[in-house]
Amino acid sequence: MGVVGALGLLGMLAAAVALRDLNAVKTDLTSARQAMKRLVDDPTVLRTPEGRAAAIAGMDTILGSIARARSRTAQSVPITVAKVVPGVGAQRSGLLTLVDDVHLAATAGRDLLARADSVAKTVEVKNGAVPVDGIRQLETPVRETGRALGVLARSPAGLWGPLAEARREFDEVARTSSSRLSNGADALGAAQTFMGASGDRRYLIALQNNAEMRDQGMVLSYVVVRFTGSRLVFESNGSVGRLPLDRPAPTPIPPGTEEVFGFIKPTQIWQSVNATADFPFSARAMTDMYQQATRQQINGVIGLDVPALAAMLRVIGPVSVQGVAEPISAASAARILLHDLYEGEPPYSDSIDRRERLGEVTKAVIDRLTSGTTDAVALGLELGEAAKGGHFRLWSQFEEEERVLESTGLGGGPATSNPDRTFHVTVQNRTATKLDYYVKPSVRQEVELTPQGTAIVRTTVVIDNRAPVGAQPSYQLGPDAFTKNPGDYLAWLLLWGPRGSMQRGSVSESGLELSQHVVEVAAGGRREITFETVIPQAVRDGRLELRLVPQARLEPVPLEVRLNAPGWKVDGPLVWQGPWDRVRTVGWDLRR
Repeated sequence: MGVVGALGLLGMLAAAVALRDLNAVKTDLTSARQAMKRLVDDPTVLRTPEGRAAAIAGMDTILGSIARARSRTAQSVPITVAKVVPGVGAQRSGLLTLVDDVHLAATAGRDLLARADSVAKTVEVKNGAVPVDGIRQLETPVRETGRALGVLARSPAGLWGPLAEARREFDEVARTSSSRLSNGADALGAAQTFMGASGDRRYLIALQNNAEMRDQGMVLSYVVVRFTGSRLVFESNGSVGRLPLDRPAPTPIPPGTEEVFGFIKPTQIWQSVNATADFPFSARAMTDMYQQATRQQINGVIGLDVPALAAMLRVIGPVSVQGVAEPISAASAARILLHDLYEGEPPYSDSIDRRERLGEVTKAVIDRLTSGTTDAVALGLELGEAAKGGHFRLWSQFEEEERVLESTGLGGGPATSNPDRTFHVTVQNRTATKLDYYVKPSVRQEVELTPQGTAIVRTTVVIDNRAPVGAQPSYQLGPDAFTKNPGDYLAWLLLWGPRGSMQRGSVSESGLELSQHVVEVAAGGRREITFETVIPQAVRDGRLELRLVPQARLEPVPLEVRLNAPGWKVDGPLVWQGPWDRVRTVGWDLRR
């Protein structure tokens, strides 16, 4: 009995030591994961040489934490002894493999950062010359790192408890990172030809005004640029009023688009061209409309709104425009361009064209790019962040490039990925005013999951009109032919639900199911409308996911998603809240 008791005590002590060692390993790996997540979540650190140096130093710290975890695992006597214990040996082997894979992933990330920093030192836009060679140098290591990370995603089969969960978490990170890097390499490849590496290109920059919303901001002005020998050249700019059409352009309109948006003539009236969520359709229409108005061909469209313009100003600095009293900076662009220039203007002012200054500001930005030196890496990162919120979009008439733009999120519509799980909500202005500067929408979704696995999604759109009450009539506030008092807002609410879902009064449009309401919201008022969407067989492989594509508004829309799943066991929180500033995927693991 004494021997048995002693052996039992030794076993308990060994287990305690093993648990202590495992907790130390966990602490090291958790520290590494948190530090790496901070780097991934804050790409702003990569915009400057100092930031990139700090990121590389951070990766060195992460590698140190992983090395300590590996050393603790190898030197722990109880963990080493565990390899001869039936069933437990596989756990030790799985732990060592996981630590090694984390080390390999971090090393690959560190090497890519160092390579990117080396290339970034020579990648600049000089007097309009685009650094195509530098982009080409970066494409290969980005692609190779993506492949290396993809190989590290292994099966958690045979692993237990927290170790199996850690393996699954790492595998998901490895797969996601591999996909992002692969897409990034594709984007770098497409960027070279898009910017004239294989021949001259001409583009229409459609400037979208966030004070008068369509699916994006309303197209009220434009700029035309050309890439000649990979050098950016400004050609012209102006108000779309200079591009009138006496008949529709010959762009085929899909049936659903015609049914919902046909009455506003999206292939003839520039202010209507991007009411649909299908940006490729809008871009094709703009291409045909521009050619019909000018008899000049273009090779693609660049959609750019005020937040994207502000992103560029963060890199190049403030610019001055004739007629604007103060320099326009990243911090002041929204206030000046979407509010100050309209404030006090009388209704139906004859100076409206002069007040549409987006084209002039964009020209000033292009002048800066074509007459100085700009950090191309910082500019690319800023525009990449803007693209996540739909503020910067590209379309190419060349199919291969267009496929890459859509797959990487730089172009396309909301249905480019998982259309049978995608929602998209827009609030559009049905008045001839600039009221969207004051309109603050929010969205909440109540997801009810039935025992049969059908999801009933109730999407409530709240319109908060913060226009001043009792203001004098003005071009900015109205009233116009559709409203009675200054500040009154006519909201066109459009919900695109998942393909194959059921919504009252819906039509197929932009690859999804579209329903709509029009409501009037008085100045200082608040209204809300609820849409109901039914998604059959919503649970797949034990998981329910919703993909949520934002509208490119001046400020991100607050979003809340709440799950009610009676009879189901749900892993994870039932509520997600946050800014709808990029495509959000909200999901839950479920079991009966």
